[in-house]
Amino acid sequence: MTLVARYSALSDIGLHRKTNEDAVVVAPPLYAVCDGMGGAQAGEVASGLAAETLAAGVAAGLSLLAAAEAANAAVFARARDDSAHAGMGTTLTAVLLEGDTGHFVHVGDSRAYLWRDGELVQVSEDHSLVAEMVRGGRLTEEEAAVHPHRSVLSRALGTESAVRLDEFTVDLRVGDVLLLCSDGLSGPVAAPAIARALSLRDVDEAAGKLVHEARRQGGPDNITALVLRFEATPAEVAEAAVTGGVAARGDAVPDAGGTGPSVDADLPGAESLAAPATGAARPRRLISLAVLLAVLCVAGLVGGVIISSVFYVSVDEGRLAVFSGLPVEVGPVPLHAVYRSSARLDSSLSQRERAVVDARGLRGKDDAMDLGRDLGMWP
Repeated sequence: MTLVARYSALSDIGLHRKTNEDAVVVAPPLYAVCDGMGGAQAGEVASGLAAETLAAGVAAGLSLLAAAEAANAAVFARARDDSAHAGMGTTLTAVLLEGDTGHFVHVGDSRAYLWRDGELVQVSEDHSLVAEMVRGGRLTEEEAAVHPHRSVLSRALGTESAVRLDEFTVDLRVGDVLLLCSDGLSGPVAAPAIARALSLRDVDEAAGKLVHEARRQGGPDNITALVLRFEATPAEVAEAAVTGGVAARGDAVPDAGGTGPSVDADLPGAESLAAPATGAARPRRLISLAVLLAVLCVAGLVGGVIISSVFYVSVDEGRLAVFSGLPVEVGPVPLHAVYRSSARLDSSLSQRERAVVDARGLRGKDDAMDLGRDLGMWP
């Protein structure tokens, strides 16, 4: 079965940090979270550089592993050549979707969770000193949760010329939910609370609830949540309705990994289609269903192209962000998504900068990222 993914990504500075050193990649079918580390703004530089290099590598046709290795090389070279960024590094947890399979690479203590049938499983393995001690039987999970060195990493991206990356795959099903997050979320938020949030059908609501809960628990670090919920394609929902003997109601998603226009459609069940027809009623119903499916497919194709090819700078929850897609909605459905958030507040803009942001001019990805740099959204 071909799966489609609804996604939502939120990144928050937390309650105790001056900058947000987390970075998010939303470049369907690639999704990733990076949590930078280093003095001054080096952590933000490391995570941003890793995210950009990873996305560019995959877009250029590299495998996910090769793109992650290129990101490691880029961060290591910047740290080596610029004394202001010496010693910087970042975590990386990334998934590349292919059909009903998620291909992962991972290093550090950001996490990937799978919620399936009401159960939450951590599918990544933390690369931290306390995690190594837990796996070696020298610490309990309870002791690790309060250990003073629980944030010290044993492996990270960019701290050495070559890095050992975990690589694994997860077979995905309809109804599965993936969460990629930084430890600013997984640290303060208990697993049962994460599971409750991921049980929500609306991905925006789920991501918002996770960030809210992390802040409610003290928000000691930057908080990033990237939620993906997997559903069947509209065509397969319709086929199930026709052949499965049950009525179906499905949310159509435009593209594997897209958040473009969605249509909530009542599809006739097999029982009503199989009932004796009078005149042209049954043919008309079948034609209407075919037209509906064609419209969904076209909307999906157009929505996927738009979201992945145009970008603009605007405001997300009071902070500047680069968005992918168009700054419009179709009814209640936005034709855009946050591509990368920044720590710069909307309230800090000068009059000239505000005019540029309010214009929400459409650009290519590189031009939008350059504009973000000019606006002080990142180094």
